[in-house]
Amino acid sequence: MIDTVSNLKAMVENGEALSAQLKKVAFRPRIRKNLELTFGPGRAADLIGRTPEALAKAEAKGRLPAPKIGSNGRRYYTLEDLTLIRQVLGITPGKQAHEPAVVLAVQNFKGGVGKSTITKHLADYLALQGLRILVVDCDPQASTSSLFDVDQQELWESEETLAHFLAPTAPLNDFRRTIRDTAWPTTKIVPSSLGLGEIEWHMVAGAEGREEIMRRFGLLRAGISQVRREFDVILLDPPPAMGFLGMNVMAAASGLVVPVPARQLDFLSTIHFMTNIADTLESLHEHDMGVNYDFIRVVASNYSRSADGEAGMLRILQQMCGTNMLTNPILASEEIKNSVQEFRSVYESDKPISSHKTFTRCRDNLDLVFSEILHVIRQQWPSTSLTGFGDQNVLDGEAA
Repeated sequence: MIDTVSNLKAMVENGEALSAQLKKVAFRPRIRKNLELTFGPGRAADLIGRTPEALAKAEAKGRLPAPKIGSNGRRYYTLEDLTLIRQVLGITPGKQAHEPAVVLAVQNFKGGVGKSTITKHLADYLALQGLRILVVDCDPQASTSSLFDVDQQELWESEETLAHFLAPTAPLNDFRRTIRDTAWPTTKIVPSSLGLGEIEWHMVAGAEGREEIMRRFGLLRAGISQVRREFDVILLDPPPAMGFLGMNVMAAASGLVVPVPARQLDFLSTIHFMTNIADTLESLHEHDMGVNYDFIRVVASNYSRSADGEAGMLRILQQMCGTNMLTNPILASEEIKNSVQEFRSVYESDKPISSHKTFTRCRDNLDLVFSEILHVIRQQWPSTSLTGFGDQNVLDGEAA
């Protein structure tokens, strides 16, 4: 008879050894640890919300430092340069200090819909716009944490993790201590850890009485409330199931993005997902934990115009969701697939893995999708007129 435990442990040991080898090949410290992203004058001006000519005028007048010059003689800017330019020009691309962050969960119970991939790419897109981002990885699979180059071994030895915060009897009550830096200057992460998968049992065990059950449903919500004004957007990557962890995410979120592939089985599972969400919210209301999302947006993910039946399913999705459906689908792309295999997003390099045409088409498509989400996010802040943002001509006047 096979010793199942020994057999599983042997496979785990082999897997850990292979994983270490994989990371040596796949992780690129030159890109991952220190982002070497650079932007030409046109791209930099687009991200800042100004024209290249306006930036050049401000530089000539000494308001802004001169751009860096590459070995090819071309001017370029770094991420840090973009942050400095926004500060000097008084551009506030995010919320005002007194406003709370939008807490956005990228959620669907069905696996394989691209939750973690979308979360990573959306975080990077928003960071490029100058927003302060916190990513909270609540999925024990830790895919999003891996895309942010989190060292799981280091987390295993730490007592300042999300698992320690969510454990009902844990002493850690400072949510800030779970937050870690990333390679992106304005993005931080609360990573998933190896111990998070065990927490759900502890959250259920001993949860007796209405008051205690509700307290445990609201643990993540309470933690996020400690830091909500310090970020513009807080992205939640939930587990693909509605247990205590999933309920915590649903209770903490203020908005949902639901990725759905335009396929029949995914469409049917999404109907089931929507039903579960409605039932969950009703249950929370019955237990005096009011949750009413500011918005829900459905996005067709991994969409292929040439695939049989997907165009028809996309139309059905649009009919079902109405104004809750994003106009642009996320197109299936080898560029996304190859980037994720290298533990990075499309936004983390300006050098295509495939052809330049494929890379540009992929990034342009993601920009369209995420700009829709960013528009919805900005609608949640009372200060709809953002300081210095959108006034393209301010640098052409005397203020420059």
